[in-house]
Amino acid sequence: MLGCVMPRRLGQHFLRGAFVDRLLDVVDPQPDEVFFEIGPGAGALTAPLAESASRVVAIEIDAGLARRVAATAPPNVEIVQGDALKMDLRSLVPEDSRVVGNLPYYVSSPLLRRILDLRDRVRDAHVMLQDEVARRIASPPGSRSYGILSVLYALWADVDVPLRFPPEAFRPPPRVSSALLRARFRDEPRADVPDLESFERFLRQAFARRRRTLENNLQDSYPKLKDYLRFLNLEGSRRAETLGVVEFAALWRALKAG
Repeated sequence: MLGCVMPRRLGQHFLRGAFVDRLLDVVDPQPDEVFFEIGPGAGALTAPLAESASRVVAIEIDAGLARRVAATAPPNVEIVQGDALKMDLRSLVPEDSRVVGNLPYYVSSPLLRRILDLRDRVRDAHVMLQDEVARRIASPPGSRSYGILSVLYALWADVDVPLRFPPEAFRPPPRVSSALLRARFRDEPRADVPDLESFERFLRQAFARRRRTLENNLQDSYPKLKDYLRFLNLEGSRRAETLGVVEFAALWRALKAG
């Protein structure tokens, strides 16, 4: 989704060519690497990736753009036309690859969640997002923007925001600033969470009402909550946004076992 005018119906914005080099400096593609690109648009990022890397597999939702890029793409580029929210990404993403993309703002959260499910197949992800969303994913415990995706990414990745772009870096320019989220996936999680779906459901309960305490959000689902909080030396008066991923995982394991 870089370097051309975007169909407004898809709610996407393209990074102007002059800013692509800044993005590439951070991504730093190498000759032996394979990339999975979400939303190549007119191929402004795809082309230099193909020159620097071994292979690029790109998924584009817009059929016209997909045909346009495929028509001029070098042999080491594979363009797949489809919706990254609906297709089986595991069948498309090569093992030990790297993810890049400029995610549409209105579907950035579900796409980030899908990228997290590829953590065993990809080394890292560099994705352009609304600045607010990028800061939320990278925020530490105690931050007002800290939430469910913050915890899930902290569990499986080292996350930072190495680059920010003003609205004029895109066309059409969005109404907000954008940022590059970098997630470098770990070989092992920071805490023992053998059932990620169950853990995510638990997090949704914990964060259900942000202004309420952890105890208030969880007590209806876990009758012995107070006992486990005391056992783990956790104050029930704390809010979910103050707990780190290790604390969340310990409480989830205890409640699940009980």
